[in-house]
Amino acid sequence: MNIRLVWQGLLALALYLPADGQTFHQTDGIVYPFRAAPVIVKSGDPFHILFGNRQAGAVDSVVLKGDYWRVALQLDTVESGRFEFDSFTRSYTNSRLWVCTPADSPEELYDLIVYAGGETYVSRSSVKVVKSFSPAHTFIHFSDPHTSRNWVGTPQDGYAKELELLDRFIEVANIIGPDFVIVTGDLIHDYTRLDADADGWGGTLIKGYDQLPTVEEKFRNYFEGAKGFRGVQAIEAPVFSIPGNHDFYGMPADDYLSKAKQWNSLCGQRVYGVSYAGTRLLFADDYLGDPVTDVPDAAPMSGLQGNVLESFLDREGPGLLRIMAQHRHNRFDTTFLDKHRVKLVLNGHNHSPKVDTLGTTPTLSMRTGVVCRSGETKRWEKVLGLFRIFRVDGAEVSHSQPLRFCVDPTVPYDDIKLNLTRTFTSDNTGHSTANTATIINRLPVDLPDCHVRFVLKKGNYAVQNGTVRQVVDTDRLTIIDVRVPVKADDRQVVTVQLRSAQK
Repeated sequence: MNIRLVWQGLLALALYLPADGQTFHQTDGIVYPFRAAPVIVKSGDPFHILFGNRQAGAVDSVVLKGDYWRVALQLDTVESGRFEFDSFTRSYTNSRLWVCTPADSPEELYDLIVYAGGETYVSRSSVKVVKSFSPAHTFIHFSDPHTSRNWVGTPQDGYAKELELLDRFIEVANIIGPDFVIVTGDLIHDYTRLDADADGWGGTLIKGYDQLPTVEEKFRNYFEGAKGFRGVQAIEAPVFSIPGNHDFYGMPADDYLSKAKQWNSLCGQRVYGVSYAGTRLLFADDYLGDPVTDVPDAAPMSGLQGNVLESFLDREGPGLLRIMAQHRHNRFDTTFLDKHRVKLVLNGHNHSPKVDTLGTTPTLSMRTGVVCRSGETKRWEKVLGLFRIFRVDGAEVSHSQPLRFCVDPTVPYDDIKLNLTRTFTSDNTGHSTANTATIINRLPVDLPDCHVRFVLKKGNYAVQNGTVRQVVDTDRLTIIDVRVPVKADDRQVVTVQLRSAQK
């Protein structure tokens, strides 16, 4: 069987010229849920998959793959036709699959696998299954990682320098255990520096599409990681990403159509909405594509993107709370924000943290600093290593101050000291029948739902000092997911051991 990772399949674009003279392109492989736009689905509920079935082979099965188990999805309907997913590029797939998750599906962030025509299509970390959508939920916001701005090693066999900080931040994010993560653009960089100086500048500048590293490699570093360093898909929560002004490579900055098509091919959807309980998340692109030219500059949502987001709100309903994400920090469509009473707009672009108020709703505008952008060492104390935690409770949202995930983000990778740690006293790979996890929180905020996953020999266990979220048994393992509150600048210990009756 030929295994095709979805980023490879999407590179094969078939161009069409319809009667109206506009160029369209059909994509191959899984387009949704995929990379920039994962899906969150309740166990037992259906969702759809946009799938470019170029070989026109029969879809045999659809599977979710987690770290320790697989879930076979019920394939309800295979629709053939033209399913457009970008109103500007007119990119589309020729198939839409409707599938349903079994009611007993464990909570997990899964890889999505489609078996069709003798080939295997994989969309990594793209389906989050939950038992319920709680009105009270938590998310993390960070921005501007600029993955691949600086490069370590050779262009042929190196990695993005920014992954060193991103990898360590992921450890902190996975302890916090958010329901989802939002990244507001500049995921990659439209040039690459080789042999930069200690401050992240100088060296050799590479910008041509025919020069390595390629744009495919850049995005693969951001999403999947490289050379043992993790990308954002290692975060154990769905990560929603939007474009920024640096999220293209190898083409003119004013070639909006080509830039947007490149995003479609390598990241999937560009403008979209997501529902989580009563929260409506609105994701926009204010740099790559469909610039508005026939309306005043202050109304960017009056064009194609506004139509997409308005249609989403019409279909899903307004919910209790509306949050918008865009990259630009200084061009807001207050008409759109006021009309839909958007409570919060997340942004980046400028790397200094800031909170502001817009319009008459009023809308809170917020940026958070950067987690890992190279070239910021001289002013690191103001901008580098920062993220925010947001907590939603029905119609209300609160936020933390900018939080630094480590003590000093300028030191070498092996010397980074995290401000939130989780350690185990015993092996946590399924060989033990007892274990203790210790979480030490040096962040200046309470963390009410820190996550601990115990991986143990199969058995019946008791947990002390934590709330059990789920227990899943495999043939030889017992997986126990525990949530535990940890106060600011405090520590908490969680213990699990085989019940005495099982000894």
